Formats: sequence, C-alpha cells, structure tokens
Amino acid sequence: MADGMGRERRRSVLIVEDDAIVALDLEQALSGLGYRIFGPTTTGEEAVAVAAREPAPDLLLMDVDLPGPVDGIEAARRIRARLDVPVIFLTGHSDSGTLSRAMAAEPFGYLLKPFQVKDLKCAIEVAVHKHRRERALRRRSDRLARLSLEDELTRLANRRGFFAQAEQAVRTARRNGDLLGLFFGDLDGLKTINDQHGHQAGDDALRAAAEVLRATFREADLLARVGGDEFLVLAPLAAEADVALLRERVCGAFAEFNGQSGLPFAVTLSLGAISADSREERAMERLVQEADRAMYASRSGREKSRGDSILERAKSKRRRQ
Repeated sequence: MADGMGRERRRSVLIVEDDAIVALDLEQALSGLGYRIFGPTTTGEEAVAVAAREPAPDLLLMDVDLPGPVDGIEAARRIRARLDVPVIFLTGHSDSGTLSRAMAAEPFGYLLKPFQVKDLKCAIEVAVHKHRRERALRRRSDRLARLSLEDELTRLANRRGFFAQAEQAVRTARRNGDLLGLFFGDLDGLKTINDQHGHQAGDDALRAAAEVLRATFREADLLARVGGDEFLVLAPLAAEADVALLRERVCGAFAEFNGQSGLPFAVTLSLGAISADSREERAMERLVQEADRAMYASRSGREKSRGDSILERAKSKRRRQ
C-alpha cells in the first residue's frame, strides 16, 4: 500500500490477545515481518474502541477467547460492521462449535495456537489477498449497479435510476410534510444541432443542459435524463409558489449560460412544472405524464407567441411599405 508520496507504507496490525506471552510473540513476529503494531489489547471492548480510531488498522489478529462480555468473535462482528478490515482469528480450540461460530463472523483466516512464524506469515498473506480480491469485486459490482441507474453521457440518473430513487424521495417528502415539484424538460432543437453541427455537438448540448440543471437545483434534488432529449427533476418545495420561482430560475440559468458559452448554437429547454402533495397517493408515472403535458403546453404557448410576434412584424413592414 503506497502513501501520498508514492512510497510503500507498512501495513498495520491490531493484536487482540489476553495472553501476555502470546501477545509478545506476535509483536516480535510481526515486527520481524515488517508490520506496524497496534495494541496489543486484551478485551473485546477495547479492541472495538481502538479499531474505531484514526487511522484504522489494516488487519486484525483476534483471539477468539477473550475475557468479559464481548469475546473475540463478537468484537470482530462489531468491527466488521463498521470497518472494511480483514480479521484473522487466533484460538487454542479446534472444536466444531467454536469453529462454526467463528466462521459465522466471516473471518479472512483462522490460526491455531501455538503457531509458527511461517504459518502466521502465510495466514496474513492469504487474508490480504482475499480482502483485496473481495474489495475489487465489490467495487466492480457497485460500478455495474451504478451504471445501470446512471446516464453515461450526463452522469445524471437514467430513467430506471429516476424511478428507483423517486420512491425514496417521496417517502422523505411525506415524512417532512413537503410539497413536491416535478419538472419535465425537453431540449429544444437537438435534431437540428445534430444535423447542422454533428452528433458531438448534440452530446455537448445535452451535457451542458445537465450542468445547468445541476447548478440550478440542490444536490439533494433528484435529476435525471430519461430519454434522448428529456430531463426530469423531482424536488421538495417549501410552498406552492416555489414551482413558478424554480421554473423562472431554470429559464434564467439557461439564458445566462447561452450568453457566455461561446457555442455556435443556443441550449434551451422547454420546461413543464407541476406541484404535488407528497401525502397524496399518486403514481409517479402519472405525475410524469402531467409534467410532460405541462411542458408541451409551455412549448405550444411559446411557439404561438413567437408566431404572433413574427406576424406582427410582417404586418408592420407592409404598413411601412
């Protein structure tokens, strides 16, 4: 394991052993193998306390038979519940009952006393290798799970991720007595951007829209890209009026972005917004449909206003002529 300067740092081991002679043997053996020593501690309670300090040990050598209400197996269980640290059990017993209970605590090794230094070295190397492999597998599994719920282009939630997280967001809002605001956005003119500037430009527009939304809403709000050019935001509200205020804020944020982006096209979003009482039993799919309709109504009104403006300019020009 390397430190921030790239040097390999010595791994640290917490020794939990109530037999002073065995503890001394372990200290000497581990020091000879190049490990830093935490402890030794002699009780399960003390082991849990020491392991919780910073920096945490890299490995635990835990005697199964410790005095007091918290034996080694229980101490290991408590530590493993809080820390991702491998445990090797030490014991002088090999009966099936002890082994069965120890295995239930999911140790990374098991060493019978008395032991040879070569056996200790082997047990530690196996435990470290097993721990590294399991951690790598967990990270890979977490990454795959995250990718299944995340839009790769924008790093927002995807449709599946939105609906998976929306249920928890509704529960939290209901617990806090919050209103909910649901915003449905559709990126304007994505096909035109793709046709005129290329698909890379289209991707840039989508990423830009995501960043504007991310900067406008709070970190705790749920943001998602749920289609090719469609975005959803679910946000708790303090009051009904917040829907309109947030909608205006989003529109202002896009206008500000376009004023300084330097892109050869504008990034604009047709945005529909609705509010919902979190205490009402309304399916999220239905709320999304309502926000979608609000978005189309907003777009239609904007296009009609633009058309009326063009018509008025044409009439004015004919009058001047």
